[in-house]
Amino acid sequence: MNLGGILGCFAACLFLGLTEAQGGCSNVVVRRDVASLSPQEWGRVANVLQRMKQDGWFEYYANIHNREFGNIHGNDNFFPWHRRFLRDFEEVGQRYDRGFAVPYWDELRDSRNPAGSVVLSSQFIGGNGFGSCVRDGVQGGWTMGFPNNHCLVRSFDRGGQIQPWYGPEYIFSIMQRYNDMHNFREHIEYSLHGSVHLGMGGDMSTYWSANDFAFWLHHANLDRLWDQWQSWGHGNTMDGRDRNGNAVSLGSSLPHYGEPISTAMYVGSGRMCFQYAGGGTSKRTMRTMSRVTQPLLTTANEADAGLHALPEGLRRKWFPLLAGNVTADSAPVNGTRSIQSVSRASGRPLPYPEPLTDMWVAMHGFDHAIVSRIMAESRQFVDELNMARYLSPY
Repeated sequence: MNLGGILGCFAACLFLGLTEAQGGCSNVVVRRDVASLSPQEWGRVANVLQRMKQDGWFEYYANIHNREFGNIHGNDNFFPWHRRFLRDFEEVGQRYDRGFAVPYWDELRDSRNPAGSVVLSSQFIGGNGFGSCVRDGVQGGWTMGFPNNHCLVRSFDRGGQIQPWYGPEYIFSIMQRYNDMHNFREHIEYSLHGSVHLGMGGDMSTYWSANDFAFWLHHANLDRLWDQWQSWGHGNTMDGRDRNGNAVSLGSSLPHYGEPISTAMYVGSGRMCFQYAGGGTSKRTMRTMSRVTQPLLTTANEADAGLHALPEGLRRKWFPLLAGNVTADSAPVNGTRSIQSVSRASGRPLPYPEPLTDMWVAMHGFDHAIVSRIMAESRQFVDELNMARYLSPY
């Protein structure tokens, strides 16, 4: 580890961060879907990652995540803390390339067959480990330094394949049904967050999961989902409890950083000098946005349209923002096909997502009864949409 380089970069990043926090953003970068990056754009990202690895930053962040693990999981510091952590990583990367932005992985798009995603190819972050060690992609052949010297490990949870993750329909449902941070956080953390970590296995299933760049892509996507939820009128929503049962509010202090949660709330403002491709929210533009006019994902139009064809009772139960909005024959899908063709004539039934393992629940100190309730709800969701003959385009 190059300690001098880290200390010098830390001082420069701290100065830059204080300047931006006090005077607004001077350099707003755009976080894009990693799969949309050209070879040249991905090459710039890869170059930054290689230089950060050489200077010891992956060990530095894996250590922080390991040390703060109990303070940032299973409680309502989860979203703001990881947003601040991502921005910290991004600020360091910008010391090597001012235009560096952490991409996101649209995991919902790949949820049915994650192992088949281009993201897990040699073109991007590489795939399953060979003898557990990652041999291809941007981190192929890396030796990680925390918690000890070891190869970067990935071990897919179905051998050469990965169990299905939570699909866009269920995540859309969570985002529409809950207006408080506690329930929103709980349902996301106990579903998509855990299933991706467990599906990838290896370092991603440990306290030091930040070793794997998949961690950063994954949490950028979760942050993007939070940003979208914020844009639906939840820009200032912060509630729930911390690890010790204390109430969490905008004035609560973020573990490790010692900064109020309010400093991590607003994308594009203060120190949060980034935005997501396709829009979202900011301190100046917070407003309730309709799913009809502002799709969650670049690929969301098809699912959104198909969901409009569900019986009204199911829409009210699972998708309250869609209830009563658009009739089954009135909304185009990507400007061409009708809702009826998406929901009845193409696509496939929803698969059951893989539940969290007992080991994962114990590792995080989750309440097993709450996890079981959310798992049962997700299976009920799949059963009811499949019984209604909904066919997913994903």
